[in-house]
Amino acid sequence: MSTLYLGVMSGTSRDALDGCLVSFEPELQIHQTITIPFSQTYKHEEELSRIDAEVTQKTIDLVNTVLSESNIDESKIELIAFSGQTISHTNTKSIQAGDPQEIANKTHIKVSSDFRNKDIANGGMGAPLIPIFHKYLFGQNGAESAVINIGGISNGTWLVDDNIECATDIGPGNCLMDMATSFYGHGDFDKDGNLASQGKLIIELKDSLMKVFLEYSYPRADDISAYTLILKSKLNKDYKVEDVLFTLSDITAEMIANFHSFCNKPKDLIFHGGGTRNTFLMKSIKTKTGANITSTDSVVDSRYMEACAFAYLAYANKGVIFR
Repeated sequence: MSTLYLGVMSGTSRDALDGCLVSFEPELQIHQTITIPFSQTYKHEEELSRIDAEVTQKTIDLVNTVLSESNIDESKIELIAFSGQTISHTNTKSIQAGDPQEIANKTHIKVSSDFRNKDIANGGMGAPLIPIFHKYLFGQNGAESAVINIGGISNGTWLVDDNIECATDIGPGNCLMDMATSFYGHGDFDKDGNLASQGKLIIELKDSLMKVFLEYSYPRADDISAYTLILKSKLNKDYKVEDVLFTLSDITAEMIANFHSFCNKPKDLIFHGGGTRNTFLMKSIKTKTGANITSTDSVVDSRYMEACAFAYLAYANKGVIFR
């Protein structure tokens, strides 16, 4: 059997913990995917010690489940790629919850982690990290495309031939819509964009948010709190939830359309991440870009794309090793 890598990913939306057991030689092969839930309070937890403890223990649980269900001995897994849980991020320092040494100690498998700070130390911005995996999957001579991940934050990779022309965070993904859904007491997210589809644009809300977001240039690495703090100051109960969600969905789609224009409007936009399941959002993106919209599903299930990407980062020696 080829050397195995187990990518473990919790995105900025904190929806769940995803795992992807994968090998890369002689070619990409996905052996197993798994998702395990966090506790009900984890998504909105603010105490760092509790975030740290939960993401660490849930990762250990995920690894043990993979080993049990796959009947693979731990010695067959070269590395666990542990992304950590982003607490805050700037171009000079990234704070990640989770203890990779504890994971290595408990699973008896080496862990590759602290990818963001290693990237910063090597002259990068620490985010987005997965463009090299986008290039690995989709870069090819004579082709031009943009690969976009809609997680809590949206980020994108502009590929021309086999080169990365630009890799950058784009703007809010699901984070503002999820925050508003929770604020108005409608759960953690707007399933399929159903509430948003019933609303109308709040022009003053869109204008005030876009005025801030459009000040950001490419390439960049965004801190999710920069988005949520701005929205927190704008939300009030006088707005209808469906109108707020329509407006925030429109903003997310427009920021992606702006990136599409920046990339000289390639005809192909390839998507992955939780936002792809928001049908109302995806229709808006299609309308605003006019591009050919596809997903990564034909190569890697969109839900597990980031977990697979971190496994690739471990394979490519982009992390710090904990034994």
